[in-house]
Amino acid sequence: MASLGTASHDFIDDDAWTWWQGRRLRYNLALAAAGWLAYGLAVAQSFALGRPMWQTPVGAFSMTMFLGVGYLILMGFANVAYLLGPTVESWIRPASIGAYRRTAFAMGLWGSFALPFALPLANLAQLIAQRT
Repeated sequence: MASLGTASHDFIDDDAWTWWQGRRLRYNLALAAAGWLAYGLAVAQSFALGRPMWQTPVGAFSMTMFLGVGYLILMGFANVAYLLGPTVESWIRPASIGAYRRTAFAMGLWGSFALPFALPLANLAQLIAQRT
């Protein structure tokens, strides 16, 4: 039985847990940057194509807050998914742990970084379709 002071990651090797947790801040900063960049891109392209996302400062604030809170919730889900890194490492026990960690982290980081850009991409497709 685990005491109150132990972590709830008993199924994950402590070395793997430490390595992955040591990179979680970098992961979250990249997610935050991707969210802001994707939102800025969506706003810029909507204005550039003559279809502004909002008409008033109140609308801008409301839209930004709504999407920001939604994105924070998605970041929470992304952090739960981040636990797949050390979990899968503990399951498969790769021969080259360093290579596995670098590759898995990079794939997860860049995949998570790219995902927010689906919104501006879909927005661009919609705006182009409306112009034709």
